[in-house]
Amino acid sequence: MRDSATSRDAPNTPPERPTVGRLLRAYRLRSGMTQRELAVCAGLSIAALRDLEQGRSTRPRHASVEAITAALGLDDRARDALHAAAAAAVRTNGAGRVSDPGDPVRIRVLGPLELRRGDGLVTIGSAVQRMLLARLALGAPEPVTHDWLVPLARGRNSPDDATRRLHSHVTRLRRLVEPSGERLIFGTPSGYRLVATAEQLDLARFRLLSDGARGAPAESALELLAQAAGLWRGGCDIDELSEDPLLASVTEEYATLLRRFAEVAREVGEPERPLPRLRELAGRLELHEPLHAELIVTLAASGRQAEALAAYERVRANLRDQLGLDPGEPLRDAQRGVLRQRWRVGGTASRRVVQQAPAAPAGFVGRKAELARIVAALDRADHETRHASSRVVLVHGAPGSGKTALAHVAGHRLRQRYPSGQLYADLGGASREPASPAAVLGRFLRALGVPAHRVGSDVIEASSLLRTELAERRMLVVLDNASDAAQVRPLLPGSGRSDVLVTSRSLLRGLEVATSVPLATLTMAESLDMITASAGRSRVAADVRTARELANACGHLPLALRIAAARLASRPSWAISDLVQRLRDEGGRLAQLDDGSTSVLASFELSYDNLSAPARRAFRLCSLHPGQDFGAAAAGALLGTDDASAERLLDELLDANMLLQYSAHRFRFHDLLGLYAGKLAEAESAQDRRDALGRLLESYTERVTAAMDWAFPQTLRLDSHPRKEDLFPDEDRAAAWLDAEATALVSLAERAASDDGLSDFAWRIADQMRGYFLANRHVDGWNRIVEAGWRAAERTDDGRARVATLLSRGQARSLVGRDIEGLDDTLAALRMAEATGWGTAAAYLSHNVGWQYYELGRLADAETWLSRTLDVTRDEPTGPIRAAALNGLGMIMLDRGRWQDAAASLSAALEINKAAGRERPALVNRGNLASALRQRGALAEAAEHLDTILRGYRRRGDLRGELSTLDEMSRLEIDRRNLSTGLSLARQAHDLAVKMYDRRAQAMTAGTLGDALRENGDVAHALDVLRDGVSVAERHSYRYLEARARVGLARALALAGDAGSARREAGMAESVARDLGFDMLAAQARTFGGTLCGSAVVDSRRPRSTTADPHDRLADPARHGAGPGPPAPRLTS
Repeated sequence: MRDSATSRDAPNTPPERPTVGRLLRAYRLRSGMTQRELAVCAGLSIAALRDLEQGRSTRPRHASVEAITAALGLDDRARDALHAAAAAAVRTNGAGRVSDPGDPVRIRVLGPLELRRGDGLVTIGSAVQRMLLARLALGAPEPVTHDWLVPLARGRNSPDDATRRLHSHVTRLRRLVEPSGERLIFGTPSGYRLVATAEQLDLARFRLLSDGARGAPAESALELLAQAAGLWRGGCDIDELSEDPLLASVTEEYATLLRRFAEVAREVGEPERPLPRLRELAGRLELHEPLHAELIVTLAASGRQAEALAAYERVRANLRDQLGLDPGEPLRDAQRGVLRQRWRVGGTASRRVVQQAPAAPAGFVGRKAELARIVAALDRADHETRHASSRVVLVHGAPGSGKTALAHVAGHRLRQRYPSGQLYADLGGASREPASPAAVLGRFLRALGVPAHRVGSDVIEASSLLRTELAERRMLVVLDNASDAAQVRPLLPGSGRSDVLVTSRSLLRGLEVATSVPLATLTMAESLDMITASAGRSRVAADVRTARELANACGHLPLALRIAAARLASRPSWAISDLVQRLRDEGGRLAQLDDGSTSVLASFELSYDNLSAPARRAFRLCSLHPGQDFGAAAAGALLGTDDASAERLLDELLDANMLLQYSAHRFRFHDLLGLYAGKLAEAESAQDRRDALGRLLESYTERVTAAMDWAFPQTLRLDSHPRKEDLFPDEDRAAAWLDAEATALVSLAERAASDDGLSDFAWRIADQMRGYFLANRHVDGWNRIVEAGWRAAERTDDGRARVATLLSRGQARSLVGRDIEGLDDTLAALRMAEATGWGTAAAYLSHNVGWQYYELGRLADAETWLSRTLDVTRDEPTGPIRAAALNGLGMIMLDRGRWQDAAASLSAALEINKAAGRERPALVNRGNLASALRQRGALAEAAEHLDTILRGYRRRGDLRGELSTLDEMSRLEIDRRNLSTGLSLARQAHDLAVKMYDRRAQAMTAGTLGDALRENGDVAHALDVLRDGVSVAERHSYRYLEARARVGLARALALAGDAGSARREAGMAESVARDLGFDMLAAQARTFGGTLCGSAVVDSRRPRSTTADPHDRLADPARHGAGPGPPAPRLTS
């Protein structure tokens, strides 16, 4: 045993043990990861990781070190070395501490400045030193420059003396904050900085808690945010810093945290917890719109609706008085949410959390660096996301490289960072028919709770609506298998807190991305890990060389490796060399599907050959299904077997990794496997393929007929099912089937239309689906299926098939504003129905013609056709077609000022629908009756009707009916001289119309809002709104609405002193109204124009009695009954 001197001098003395910081940095650099990437993967803050590497963290936690080793993927030796270094650091620093743990220094700057040592308060006698400490603490750990600090220290002294005084003050300040010798204030070339831990500085702890809440489960996040908010003690007490931008920035950090606190509190059902702090800060920041919007929402969620509305009025008044501005969209949306009771006591906001992304695949290995890049690119603090654009991360690589699996794992890893959920779509970029942006937008918007009728078919408008819906959400949008940039662009959120993860085989040039993550093949180590995960560690360890050969034979592609490894798992008697030999021998048997993918095809062929003969047939024939996914019933139809047998075969395919289970009862092919299966199906005879497709179409046609019998029994259709109960036990199951299969039915109709021998299925399926698409407003699918149906119907001798298809196409075109084309189709269908003797269809179409003329403003034509409908429905006095015709005639009489006749016709329609239990048509009739009562002067009776109607529409979630009712209620309140209430209601209606992208409703509500603004004295704003209303109505040929808006515009122009322009507008309005037969509106325009010609400008805001001039208020055809009425009963063939 040597003595100490000998030990120190000996040349073979062991080298100094490496520190945890040095080891960590070496391992990180070797992995190629940045500090930020490693921190994200390990679940640590970047500051904590930096402190570890630089030796500032003297007592590394075991859990943190373990998380780092896992994130770096260290082997056992490196892991043990890092833990040993960490343990040595803990022992050394635990033994050598000199400061009393009872006397730690704590600086509190989130409120009045405090310096504490232990439990005692340290007095800082110098005002200059207080300013210095506060400024250093607010900026920590960044340096504060001499340029800023010197003026603080100068006081009344000369500039030459200022620098010396600054050093003197810093020296004295150090004696107070560094009593134990532990350095906190450091000099820098440009100034000074304070470096303090979260235990020493409340601002550092505030940020640590805030960071910890990000990504934590909601309940944990709530507690962390509550702790952080609790550190705030009020405003700074140093006057010299009151205007400092840094103090404003810290205050904004607190405001942002409070908004997150409130959001999470609502999510977990505790909305009252942040209320006191929200109220306090909102009182100080009276113009901070996002903060006040959060306060309003939180008050409403706590059951304080009245206080929420008062808070809105308070901030609105402050904005107007101090800035001359109206509230922005977040505030207005919060107010609308309160009025619509979007937030209820004891619950969360009605805005749904959507989790569409599939589960992370089991047994995922490798891709650590790529996963870290994705997570790091999307890891942003809340304050970074408030006004930033969404980030797009693109994962691209060759077929089979694992893009989809990586996206699923990343989505699962990021789930907590996106509290509003995740949207997912397979864009089918590798298939023959990639998904259309319109179809994906429709699915996304419906998943977000947007009523289907608001979605529309216009991609630009639907894309804008998606951006609106995502603006206040924080979601991850996963777009899998994109074909090109044009397919992706309409699906991007734009600005806001939502981000996008895209996978594609190509680089998607032209798409602006934040990060591009290329996927090469797996490394040899990762490939062996994937084989080991399925085949077993001992099997691979026994023959590593052959396992490496297997990995090479699979091209290191994850898809091929997974299939090959599954083969080994299912054949325990095989050695790895057995599988390698088969791959080697059979590698050239198949033609390449894509360059360089021979080894993948060999893997496919081996797995295919090991299936049973029935499963191989199922693999081939299921590729004939034209939809993106399918169920067991569809597979059974293709195979000509029952559902149970089909499920057993699908299970075999799933076990062999030759098929994916998309959801509990839905299946799909991986894109490469789908192409492979389709290639194999070409070996089937043409007749066998056609027979399988025919069985599939027959099955779908039977099922859609039965489902429609349950879900839409009154819809006019060509066929019904004799035993619907055999296929669906109840209406709910039938409706769920329709929702699941709607996309497949569209694809099937399109496929059938291209085959002369199967084309009848196209118009049969299209006819059945009309009622579904009419009710749900799935415009993209409706347009596609009706065009396929029409192509097929044109080739058939069945006249009723052509009638049904033209009827459907006319309604679909009218729904998207193509009114003239829709009318042409309806007239053609009517002529065909009469020629074929289909009386029920002729009556229904006669009503549709009348209603379409009415919406085009052609009253005389509309009255002729609706009267004709009454004549042909005399034998069905209680039928829905007759009720719809009575409603339409009542509206015409209303527009002509014949209120008594209008009320009688509308009352008759109401009684028919009430007796038959048709709730929605009855609400329409009652709304129009309320309008007649209002115009007749019976305001109290009209108000009772409207209150009941509004509740009915809201209960049904019918936004179109809601906006019509709000529009009518606005005009009622203006007539009652409740001007502010009338204006508020008009704004609500117009906002809904804009959000729904309903051009007719926008033109209608613009007229009402313009009139309400004028009545409230806001003539300038009224002019803008009314001009917009005229523009929309004129552009879309809504002639009545154009004339009505021009009358309102004439009145506003007269009040603005522009009598000449007012006369022109009144004259144009009279001409349009007179030509169309709107007598009441024409008289109103004529009377007002005559008044202007007499040079007397009338103040249209004068008080009126409830029995004012009947021409002084307008009726609007689009207000109630904004559609072709309820569907007629189906016809059973």
